[in-house]
Amino acid sequence: MFKFIIRRLLISIPVLIGTSFLVYMIMLLAPGGPLAAFGLNPTMTKDQMDAIIRAWGLDKGPVEQYLSWFTSMLGGNWGYSFVTRRPVLEMIVERIPATLLLMVVAYTIQQAIALPLGMWSALKRYSFSDKLFTALAYIGFSTPTFWLGLLLVYTFSANLRLLPSGGITDSREPTFLKPDYWRWWGSTPFEAFGSLVSHLALPVATLVIIGIASDSRYMRSAAIEVLQQDYIRTARSKGLSERQVILGHVLRPSLLPVVTNIALTIPSLFGGAIVTETIFSWPGMGRLFIDSVGRADYPVMIGIVFILSALILLFNLIADVSYILLDPRIRY
Repeated sequence: MFKFIIRRLLISIPVLIGTSFLVYMIMLLAPGGPLAAFGLNPTMTKDQMDAIIRAWGLDKGPVEQYLSWFTSMLGGNWGYSFVTRRPVLEMIVERIPATLLLMVVAYTIQQAIALPLGMWSALKRYSFSDKLFTALAYIGFSTPTFWLGLLLVYTFSANLRLLPSGGITDSREPTFLKPDYWRWWGSTPFEAFGSLVSHLALPVATLVIIGIASDSRYMRSAAIEVLQQDYIRTARSKGLSERQVILGHVLRPSLLPVVTNIALTIPSLFGGAIVTETIFSWPGMGRLFIDSVGRADYPVMIGIVFILSALILLFNLIADVSYILLDPRIRY
């Protein structure tokens, strides 16, 4: 096991380098290249423009530019935003708490509903409840995220006026995670908590509805396959109760494909939900990325993509190790 982990980590290094190189080359080949962002900031002087060109080494060859950027990034210098002139790493770290808050809450609720629902559908296969859940899952899976988000805003915010349409705080409330925000929580915790829950409600509902539709299908198909195995019939013939069969013999093997799906999904907890965060004006990583795309702010875009690439490699390794814990038959 230890050798397998070391080998995978060593393989991940060239994969990560190759991914970053590919992303950097795409930036250089994009229409206008990195210089396209300069035209989006008319207040920038020629001296400032020349300073950014020298800092990014845009007067050098593509490979030399990449090596200069990559070595600087490994040293902790991720460059500066073309638009805000702030450090890229500082901008990313600033947005991570809002994204994690939204994604962790949504993902926890999603899995708490999807996994039992998928298992129930597998145990009650072809029953009325299974057909009902299947129909609802197909509807949820085929519903565009942007349409569902706008529908919830129109219904619960514009018409019923029960929930805020976007943001993480109201205009009259302190800025999220600033010192005044924590003082507000200390003085009026119930009001602050209620405001946070109300702002989370619509974006969380959007993510949960879409997520349950897909994850419950993964769990159902995996559980049906496990239920048809010989060792399940053997366990039942030994007189084990249905509860013991499900918890002791069905649940763990059924989680294998779900773990794979979760390993591919968890990096999005840090990357944010681009569509959802944009619709609800949520100040997270997803919105930062889409804003950076619109403003051709390549340093920020590359920084976010690099983080997501590293997380995908890491959680794929964690998933492979988890297979052994879930199914003793698996060995590397």
